Amino acid sequence: MTRIKLTLMGLAVLLAAFCSLRQVYSADDSHFRWVKSETAASLYDGDRLVFSFQYAFIDHAPLTPANEPRRYAGDYLYPFNGVEGENLTEDAPKDHYHHHGVFWTWPGVFVHEKDGTVKSYDLWTSNTQIRQRFVRFLACETFEDRAVISIENGWYVGSKATTPDKELDPAKKGETIAENEKFYGEKIMKEIVTITTWRLETFEGVPCRSVDIELTLIPTTRPVSLQGAEKKSYGGLTIRFRPVGEIGKDRFITTDEGLANDDMPEKNLRWADMTSRFGAIDSATGEPSALSGAAIFLSPNFPDFPPTWLTRYYGPLCVGFPGVVARRFEPGKPVVMKARIWEHKGVVSVEVLKRAFEVWAESEKSEEEQ
Repeated sequence: MTRIKLTLMGLAVLLAAFCSLRQVYSADDSHFRWVKSETAASLYDGDRLVFSFQYAFIDHAPLTPANEPRRYAGDYLYPFNGVEGENLTEDAPKDHYHHHGVFWTWPGVFVHEKDGTVKSYDLWTSNTQIRQRFVRFLACETFEDRAVISIENGWYVGSKATTPDKELDPAKKGETIAENEKFYGEKIMKEIVTITTWRLETFEGVPCRSVDIELTLIPTTRPVSLQGAEKKSYGGLTIRFRPVGEIGKDRFITTDEGLANDDMPEKNLRWADMTSRFGAIDSATGEPSALSGAAIFLSPNFPDFPPTWLTRYYGPLCVGFPGVVARRFEPGKPVVMKARIWEHKGVVSVEVLKRAFEVWAESEKSEEEQ
């Protein structure tokens, strides 16, 4: 694809226009800080929780039956909160125990053996012997205008890949669980997740926050193919929202094609937004009934841009890369997927969502050309 490079003057005009639309929304005394526990790294903006990165392989027994194979999971964001601190997401809901806030998994994972055979795994439903497990923190920092966390994980296969750390070595907790790596089995994929969270601001009068996610996958010793679900394409970055109420009144899905009247499987999209009544405060009544939400914007540098999606009004927005046709990735060659989660108050018009996406997309194009 041929791109027109921005001149210095054109870039200056773009940045000036961008700055005129954006204003810092947070209070002067707000600040980012990280709080680590034995299972999560939680980001706060002042006293308000933004999200928790569940890095450990945590027990969902309170939410799932004791014999449920999906009882343990890790490597996801939950809760993931909106502009006013309202939780937008669900973790291990009864209809899909394998949905976890903001997560990234694939239903088709195929390991190509040297003898030509292929071993198949399902990282999406977690019903096979494969799991994402924590390796180490690469960064956990705060700056005046942003906070950054970067974590290395591995995809492990084998009988121990699904075993809780407390059964492997109960002495290993918190970051020391990485010392259990030798028990997990064979590492077929190195995964690096980097999340940059920006301060609250306003864009064309809309209070909002941007959370940028960069996911890098690197097959280790053998080729690995990934594939989305047949006829639905899901497999990749996903947000499991917890919308309530009536479609068109209390919940809305908006895409770069406009307001969606129904679910959309295998749809090529640049972005999609979910808005509902997640608990933001209504300024008129003081009740937690106001509309709010978040969009997933995909970078123009995203593989196969724009890839296929699955959007469902009951809760999930799923980016489907590589979609329904399997894609093979070679050892040592990184696959990079970049997206922005754009949180906002209220129902945002298609036009404003498009402009918010386009401003960020232009910055992504410029970054690639430098």
